[in-house]
Amino acid sequence: MTSDNFFSNPDKRVFILKMENQVDRGALLSRYSRTSSLDIRELYKKEFQENPDRGKKFYERVFLEYGDESVAELISIQIGIQGISNIVTKLIEECRVGLSYLEKSSRYVSYEKKVDGKYLFLDFEKTGIAKKFEGEYNSLMEKLFEFYSYGIPIIKENLKTDFPLSSFQTEGEDSASKAYETAVRSRTLDDMRAILPSSTLTNMGISGNIRAFIHLIQKLDQSGIPEAKEISDLLYDELFSEFENLVKSARDPRYTKNHEPGIEQKDTQSLSSTDGKGINSVDVTLTEYNKKQTSNIGNILCFSNPTYIGQNKKDIIDLIADERRSRRDKLPRAFEFINLTYRIVMNYGAFREFQRHRFMSILRKDITPEHGYYIPEYVSNNPDLSSRMKQLLDDVGKLYIHIRKDSGGKLAQYVLPYCTNYEILVNTNLRELAYFSELRSTPQSHPDLRETAIKMVGTFLDQEPEFKPLFKFVDYGKYPLGRFFQEYRKEEKIKKL
Repeated sequence: MTSDNFFSNPDKRVFILKMENQVDRGALLSRYSRTSSLDIRELYKKEFQENPDRGKKFYERVFLEYGDESVAELISIQIGIQGISNIVTKLIEECRVGLSYLEKSSRYVSYEKKVDGKYLFLDFEKTGIAKKFEGEYNSLMEKLFEFYSYGIPIIKENLKTDFPLSSFQTEGEDSASKAYETAVRSRTLDDMRAILPSSTLTNMGISGNIRAFIHLIQKLDQSGIPEAKEISDLLYDELFSEFENLVKSARDPRYTKNHEPGIEQKDTQSLSSTDGKGINSVDVTLTEYNKKQTSNIGNILCFSNPTYIGQNKKDIIDLIADERRSRRDKLPRAFEFINLTYRIVMNYGAFREFQRHRFMSILRKDITPEHGYYIPEYVSNNPDLSSRMKQLLDDVGKLYIHIRKDSGGKLAQYVLPYCTNYEILVNTNLRELAYFSELRSTPQSHPDLRETAIKMVGTFLDQEPEFKPLFKFVDYGKYPLGRFFQEYRKEEKIKKL
């Protein structure tokens, strides 16, 4: 095979590296910083084509002589992780730089079916919880999944009664019928996922560079959660088998800090009265923003775009708003100079999606039931479902307290369901707030995330109403079957293929 087969073209200024060996790709690209050659395609012919160990030896030398981890960013790989809990996935997804994630959806994939005779929750022995709780843990997890399965057909039927297909005005009958069934199913799973425990198993794909994976391994090692340590070991072993000289620093004592987990708080005095009650909506408070930043935004905009000079702040804001044709037209970067801090209490299920917005800095703690639980609308409105769910939540609270007293709060998290209200602190900027709120207020978004987005905008505009024109694509509508029209458009497009 000639060198021409390793590049998408032999002579253009832009080309794709096509060699299968990721180490060679990374080593070749890294040579840009320290070679006088004008074309790394020629360099490949001279140094790599007849030397299969060239890339490996290059990385050995760089790490040995310079200790430079940055070159590890030039090797990108994809990793699959299966059978992982919704505690450890959130820990992994805290790593915001260098890694991209895709996770099994609880909105579109049902958890009704058992696999090998068991519902999809983490095996007790992997939790690290004291052995004496095994029977209670397994029994409660089974009950939560059984209630999930029990409620799905009831909520489906109630949704169809309240929102029949005939209430949606469309032309394509077949497309409308398919879209309707999908929308009803999605809304049903949106409500019933609230009872799924944090121990629910999922699958995730991670795409990223080696340096980011090194940091992820170290983070999981230091988490104090046995399941996370097991995933870290498996991840390290897989990467070590392919990229030994790159990833061994992840476990090298010279490059890892001596971590001793802090003493866990096992005091449950403030939790002993947990009774399954709590806020039934998202609670959002704008705790801090700098009035000087909003007042000075006109000057910042003029600095970045001199055509605004001579106009007042209101006129500039109106002009920017008028120029936006869709939510994909983002606000100018100058709006990143307005920083906002929020205190948000949302259910853990909604947090799982909120966390994906990387430009938001999130501070969070272990999950606890101190803020109660969220009861979804179509569960709350059904006396049978509501009564059953409240009894289950009472059982959850009792087991949580017992496990926390004995094994600590990190491990007790596994029994708490997605409906557990969860307090976080969020720091963001106005540009990201506009992007987030316009994306997550679309009809097809999860109702809880829509409410979060709308309230975050509202609390800011209550203080700074002159910025309202910028949020022109925030959707404040009510959509009980929010996915219907998106699914309908999809079905119509499929028919035309």
